[in-house]
Amino acid sequence: MEMLMKSKILRIAFVFMFISCTQIKSGHFVKIQEGESFKSISKKYRVSRYDLERENGDKTFTPGEWVFVPEEKGILPQLFSKINSGWSLLGHNAFLWPVPSSPRISSHFGTRWGKPHEGLDIAAQRGAHILATSNGVVVYSGNELGGYGNIIVIAHKGGFFSVYAHNKDNYVTKGQVVKKGQVIGRVGSTGKSTGPHLHFEVRRQGQALNPAKFISFSK
Repeated sequence: MEMLMKSKILRIAFVFMFISCTQIKSGHFVKIQEGESFKSISKKYRVSRYDLERENGDKTFTPGEWVFVPEEKGILPQLFSKINSGWSLLGHNAFLWPVPSSPRISSHFGTRWGKPHEGLDIAAQRGAHILATSNGVVVYSGNELGGYGNIIVIAHKGGFFSVYAHNKDNYVTKGQVVKKGQVIGRVGSTGKSTGPHLHFEVRRQGQALNPAKFISFSK
């Protein structure tokens, strides 16, 4: 009989698009704790064990490894409702342009190559500064999320999240409070990327939003 622990699973309170900017799989990541298994994770997040094995392979995972949990109705709305409670919505132009040295958008929000592209790709020189688009708290900073390479996720008022991917360097760590306009990293081409750029997303309640509706394009 497999052990079940009540220890808190480290969540990334954010719905990522797994693998790359163009290969879309909605879900979130959890870090396996001692005594946990696909059986206990599938029960906790209300997904089938088959779906977990399909997305992660049927190999044996050890504590500390990340598992991708595909999105299912029910559990994620509850997660985001807790995060969003008590916050007011952000208004238009609430976010700052994240790469002040480059105004060039190489790929827009919308459909690209027949698939959804859920952010903006901002072409820039390798090493260019990346700025926090608004005040917030870093909820993820690392390189364990597949094709995103070095990625930073910041939580903001209103249940909004901003995402900065393919970075050369991350200058912030999980739990750090950041200010609007603060340098948080440098542009790179890590992960599944064809050249130096920032992949920038804005999300709320797991839904990707067009950053153009919330951002100020002034440099």
